[in-house]
Amino acid sequence: MLWGYDGWFWAAALLGALSFLVCAVQAVRGRRPDDWTQGSVLVLEAFLLVHAVGTVVMHVRGPGPTGSALEHWGYLLTALLVPAGTFVWSLVERSSWSNWVLAAAGPVVAIMVYRMNFIWYYQ
Repeated sequence: MLWGYDGWFWAAALLGALSFLVCAVQAVRGRRPDDWTQGSVLVLEAFLLVHAVGTVVMHVRGPGPTGSALEHWGYLLTALLVPAGTFVWSLVERSSWSNWVLAAAGPVVAIMVYRMNFIWYYQ
C-alpha cells in the first residue's frame, strides 16, 4: 500500500483520470462519442470486473472488509453500473454532450473505489 491506498485504488485513479481526460478533450472539441471515448469507459468497466473477481478472491482467501461487506458490495455493484450506463447513454444520444456524460464516469469510479478501499481497510 502506498500512502494507505492499495493497488486497486491507484489503478482506478489512473484509469479514471485518463478516461476523464480523453472524454473531456473530445467534448471540448465538439466531437461525437467515438472509439476512444467509449473505449476508455469500457476499459473502466473491464477494470471493475477484474476488481470484482479480486474482491471475491480476497473474501475467500483472507480476512474480509473491516467494515460492512454488504456496503462494500453495494458500492462495487453501483460502480459497475456507472460506466455501463454512460456507455449505453452514448449509444443512444450521439451528440458531443454524451462525451461529458462519459467523462463523468472516470472520477465517479475513482471515488467509488476510494470508498471501497476505506470500507475494506479502515472502517
